[in-house]
Amino acid sequence: MPRQKREVIFGRGELSKAVMGELRHAEGPLSSRDIAQTIVAMRGEDARDRKYISDLTKRVSKALRQMREDGHVKSVTDTRGNVVWERR
Repeated sequence: MPRQKREVIFGRGELSKAVMGELRHAEGPLSSRDIAQTIVAMRGEDARDRKYISDLTKRVSKALRQMREDGHVKSVTDTRGNVVWERR
């Protein structure tokens, strides 16, 4: 069975740059969903599209995990047990 075609939304490195930009301007740690919603609003896309927000949140989470391995960001657990992200 052939693989499903991947939808290209961001160019190479564009998502990581957008995520780092949001973390740079944030006053505190942000969740992956908060970052995804801000990126959607910044790009002028429909923020009510729940599937798109969900897919983008997964992509943002993946990018953040990779950046954590590279030492650019760190994850912290908030008071409710959710993982939030901040720059190093």
